Amino acid sequence: MKRIILGLIFIISAIYPTFGQNLQEGQKRWSSEEKLTIKDFKIKISDENNDAVFSQFTILHAIGGFDFMKRNLNQKIENIFLGNASWIDTTKVDDIQKQIDFQQMQFDLAEIHARKFRKRALENKKEIAKGFDIINQINNGIMSEFSEYRLELVKETEGGRNEQKIKEWKKRIAKELKSLDEFRYENKKKIKLNK
Repeated sequence: MKRIILGLIFIISAIYPTFGQNLQEGQKRWSSEEKLTIKDFKIKISDENNDAVFSQFTILHAIGGFDFMKRNLNQKIENIFLGNASWIDTTKVDDIQKQIDFQQMQFDLAEIHARKFRKRALENKKEIAKGFDIINQINNGIMSEFSEYRLELVKETEGGRNEQKIKEWKKRIAKELKSLDEFRYENKKKIKLNK
């Protein structure tokens, strides 16, 4: 009897999945509408040895065994800002909003990579049925790409101080987000991949 009940619970949870994970205190899911603010940075510092603002992001996935049957994995992969691991020094910078905007650009970069993750996971969904190694490989690749891309942004914009490069990067980021629009977290519609 226990096996039957556990089996039913498993089937029901596979049929009626929960969308999105509950965010913990200090976490913020990427949104095109809600940008980062001073309040989102939970660690307040006053330290000459650190950058005035630093953000930590994570791209989480909750892909399960039956997800290979789905036609959209967008809500199985989230781009989260970790406010409890991000700091801000409001005593150091005259225009703190510029630095927060620069951190938002980095959050936007993470969103590009979350969307790439969603796309690659969907493209490889048949492999999920064989095991989760493919998801771990995609995740590792995505995080490496994000780190390289983020470093390139920081170098080219001189840590957010080069206004011309900032404008160029904003256009580039907007273009990439638009090209991956169907892989945004909010999209629950079936996605048909081009072969």
